[in-house]
Amino acid sequence: MLPNILGLFALIGAANADLQPFYQSAGYDMSQYGAWPLQSYLSSRISGPILNYWNHSEACEKESYTLIAPRGDSVRHTGPMILDQNGNLVWFKEYPTTYNLNIQSFRGENYLTFWAGNDGIGGHGDGILYMLNSRYEEVYKIRGVNGLPADMHEFQITRDDTALLVWYDKQPADLRVVSRSENGWIYDGGFQEVDIETNELLFQWRASDHFKLTDGYRGPDERGDSEDVPWDFFHINSVDKDSRGNFLVSSRYMSCLAYVDGKTGDVIWRLGGKYNSFQDLSDGSATNMKWQHHARFHDVSEVPLNSKPAAHRAITLFDNSSRGKGATERTSRGLFLDINEQDMTVQVRHEYWNPIPISSQSQGSLQVLDNGNILIGYGYNAAWTEFSVNGDVLCEAHFGPAGGFGTGNIISYRTFKHKWTGRPTSSPDVAFAETHVAVSWNGATEVATWVLEGIGHAANWTGSAESDLNGVAVVSSVPKSGFETDIPVPDQMPYRRLRVVALDQNGAILGQTTPVNWTPDKFRNEVLVVSGEEGSLPQKGIGRILLLVFVPLSAALVVFCLWLGRQHLQLYRWRLTFYHRLDQGANSEVWLPLRVSDDLEREEEREEEREERERLDEPIDLEHCDQDVALLGKQRSRGLFML
Repeated sequence: MLPNILGLFALIGAANADLQPFYQSAGYDMSQYGAWPLQSYLSSRISGPILNYWNHSEACEKESYTLIAPRGDSVRHTGPMILDQNGNLVWFKEYPTTYNLNIQSFRGENYLTFWAGNDGIGGHGDGILYMLNSRYEEVYKIRGVNGLPADMHEFQITRDDTALLVWYDKQPADLRVVSRSENGWIYDGGFQEVDIETNELLFQWRASDHFKLTDGYRGPDERGDSEDVPWDFFHINSVDKDSRGNFLVSSRYMSCLAYVDGKTGDVIWRLGGKYNSFQDLSDGSATNMKWQHHARFHDVSEVPLNSKPAAHRAITLFDNSSRGKGATERTSRGLFLDINEQDMTVQVRHEYWNPIPISSQSQGSLQVLDNGNILIGYGYNAAWTEFSVNGDVLCEAHFGPAGGFGTGNIISYRTFKHKWTGRPTSSPDVAFAETHVAVSWNGATEVATWVLEGIGHAANWTGSAESDLNGVAVVSSVPKSGFETDIPVPDQMPYRRLRVVALDQNGAILGQTTPVNWTPDKFRNEVLVVSGEEGSLPQKGIGRILLLVFVPLSAALVVFCLWLGRQHLQLYRWRLTFYHRLDQGANSEVWLPLRVSDDLEREEEREEEREERERLDEPIDLEHCDQDVALLGKQRSRGLFML
């Protein structure tokens, strides 16, 4: 439990607005800022990633948000995550290991959709498919039918408003054809189409009914001799349904796409693999895919043709071009294919290559954006790239150091980009200090302006509830900026109660915080954090504590605080104060310590020095920076976590 608690520790110093992303930083990609650089916020307990942009063009889709679901060895808190066009956090919520965050339409309404559960079952998973509305409420939860677990590899809402999911189960099989036991075992894969509201099974398909064990490129190796160690001979990476009611199934180990009849389950044709059905008009480039992911049909009318002759249909996919660990690492690519089912020909319309070659030996995605651009997520590598339809690189972002690519440090199964309107049911989160107020609202996309309001003028304030109805005035207002925005507080505050109000672009009120009493003397040494979300403050251990340490904090003190975790505790040592409260609800208040610096000029000089070092891409000397705190190997420099 100790590491989880230490992850909540942060410094409280000057106003902590969002840190800017890096740009073409070799130091970032060499992990000089940690295995996963994160930033903390004064008003919220969650952390946001810091990106490293290698390209950032105005030609990128600007009206959409980027959706990822980070997980991996360096990711301590998994869950769906939304970022804006500048890489700032928009929304995050902790869930079990999460895959395939997307925005999909169901009966005319947009939902955040994703899978969350246990992904450690022999390369497969057992979890739940979630659908959250614009208020971030869990409206639908979909599970596998007939006792089969819902796997993480697919969650597609069809044009028929049904859900596609993948499943795996263990089956006995005669493996003598692949030089293994007669009494062997396989992981059989398949997919289900289910009714979203009732979870009723509409269609089910099983790979072993239509593919031979010898059709693939990957043998059983040492697997398949027992039920405990079955052989995964097929491995579904994606499923799509077209307007004809048929399905497109991508098999990793067959290195092919199978077009499946939606009534009989028969395979109509195969694209790629040992038994390819198409003549490749691109000298093999259209059919030599390996371990591919995220295959999708596109009607020709839905995608730009760029003077190419119209084909019967188009298919996009992410071609990993690799056969896994131990095999030759080939550069992954995005593929845009034209197929003609009358002549049974296929040709490459476009290929998408990252300028810095990336080999993703697993996972990945390709999305055709609304403006015609192509977004590629690199799966096992923490990166995405947005291309023009012709293949020009427009935006390229790393959300983890390139030095960790291929190691499993930071992964997102797929990456998507969509328009989204988020209207959370919570209130904004806010932190009040002597000179500024920091405010954020997890998931709120419509906020344009933050307004600090004063209630009850000091000259006539009586402390009664009725006085709140009089004397309401704007103290200051600023445009929303990033995830957390700082609002200045005047030197001479004439009001005894303060609150923060969120306005949309038309000036309409979206939400507001609970008014708090303004006591200038108290705010010189402490920060008041007001949570707007029910249950957003931990209720066990030492609670939601953000620490400012004037001298290095010893491990003994940490253990001591843990021992006293269920008590209200005040420690007057090193100008340090703890406050702990159980059963926090919405609009809960927690006082946090604030260091009173004796040398603000020196503090500002250090901040300027850090920014200059980042600009020059030089590593920060954490060892000699007395504003940094080292806690059991974790370091943070003024909002920048080093994990």
